[in-house]
Amino acid sequence: MEIALIFEGSYPFVSGGVSTWAHQLITELSDLNFKILSIMPSRDGLPTSKYKLPANVTEMQTIYLDDYNTLPPLNQGKEPRLSKRQLHEIEQFLSFDQDADWQVAMPVLTDPQKIGNPIEFLKSKMYWEFMLKLHHEDYASHDFNRFFWTMVSMYLPLITMLQHEGLQADIYHPVSTGYAGLLGLAYKIKYNKPLILTEHGVYAREREEEIIKAKWVEGIYKKMWIRYFYFISTGVYKQAELVISLFQKTRALQIELGADSRRALVIPNGVDTDRFKLVPGLKKEGKNIGSVLRVVPIKDVKTLIRAFKIVQDQMPDTKLYIIGGHEEDINYYHECRHLASLLNLTNKIIFTGQADTMEFLPKLDLLVLTSVSEGQPLVMLEGMAAGIPFVVTDVGSCRELIEGIGEDDIGPCGIVTQPASPDQTAQAIMKILTNLEMMEQMGNNAVKRVEKYYTQELLVKNYREVYTQVFAGKQQTGCFC
Repeated sequence: MEIALIFEGSYPFVSGGVSTWAHQLITELSDLNFKILSIMPSRDGLPTSKYKLPANVTEMQTIYLDDYNTLPPLNQGKEPRLSKRQLHEIEQFLSFDQDADWQVAMPVLTDPQKIGNPIEFLKSKMYWEFMLKLHHEDYASHDFNRFFWTMVSMYLPLITMLQHEGLQADIYHPVSTGYAGLLGLAYKIKYNKPLILTEHGVYAREREEEIIKAKWVEGIYKKMWIRYFYFISTGVYKQAELVISLFQKTRALQIELGADSRRALVIPNGVDTDRFKLVPGLKKEGKNIGSVLRVVPIKDVKTLIRAFKIVQDQMPDTKLYIIGGHEEDINYYHECRHLASLLNLTNKIIFTGQADTMEFLPKLDLLVLTSVSEGQPLVMLEGMAAGIPFVVTDVGSCRELIEGIGEDDIGPCGIVTQPASPDQTAQAIMKILTNLEMMEQMGNNAVKRVEKYYTQELLVKNYREVYTQVFAGKQQTGCFC
């Protein structure tokens, strides 16, 4: 059995989160063969691999979305060779119409013999006439030139990616919708193989949040980009044999966006609990707060810094360790360092850069996450396995990790706060740090919850079962949780 894992902007070039999960899964399923396809925006500034690929990775390819720049000279005047049905479905697809027939559109878009390469297609008479029609019908009150180039900026990387010959495998397993999911869907149709989707968060919702805040796009074009990502995601949901989420809240959103509830599963993350067990009774200096994250806006490190300033004013013996890489958004990292300096916290906040979490967990009394969006953070499970209480924002599955769900009566292992609330976060931090009995009880609850519901053994067992059943042509339904 060969499984092609498809990533967008993550494994093996970006550490943490999805990449940690992927490396863990591949390593533990050492008797299965994996192929890796990583989608990255550009060859320029591509980071080096953060992981040594396990021996059971038999092939690795990278697709660069701007590789249309390397295409050979144009075949001037080349026109797509399409039937009326194919033309109709291509127009439906390029209009982001949810009624588009993917089984017809995908084989056309992926075949340069039918439509030419991406630049040839976008310079064809057929495409020009379609743009005129679409603008007249839906965007007539908006400047045509801007409309035209906005659409080109969507289609050009998309078709470039789809025309990549890709990897042949027995199962295609993208780890998000978006470009990764779309490529997995294209291979499913092209090679007639099953498609499994795992989402750590709801991709379309995350892109919507980013686009709403973005300064590079305005007005109607924000709606256009949002519609684009929802269109792709819904198509993948509907076509996948299985749609896997990490927790029930995400599963409900996936079903709302088009996934069949009978094919939507929950498989929680899991960690090696033995690895993160700490030696009890270690001596610590002062009170140490930690946050394990990538220094990027979605983690809202600035709220964390502002909250720590409030804590510092009341508890001067505290330190904050921000543990994780900052290369992904160097400007935001410098903004965070500058904020720490403005608040006179330079000597109290330690930015460790990329580091082994185990070097720091024994020093910490409390872990904090102030993210504005999360899936099911592995760093929370790791910290919980170490018996460290948490203060977290009410995003993703953070609340259910802290408080439990269903028949889980273990008790809380931390405090949940609202996003972008420095004062609320600070008060929660101080409440735990000043109550040693509460801190100890929350730490014990954290260990119990992870050992019962979120172990590496359960994760590996569940994915082995999924791969085996899908490979055999069986359909699994229900909830691995």
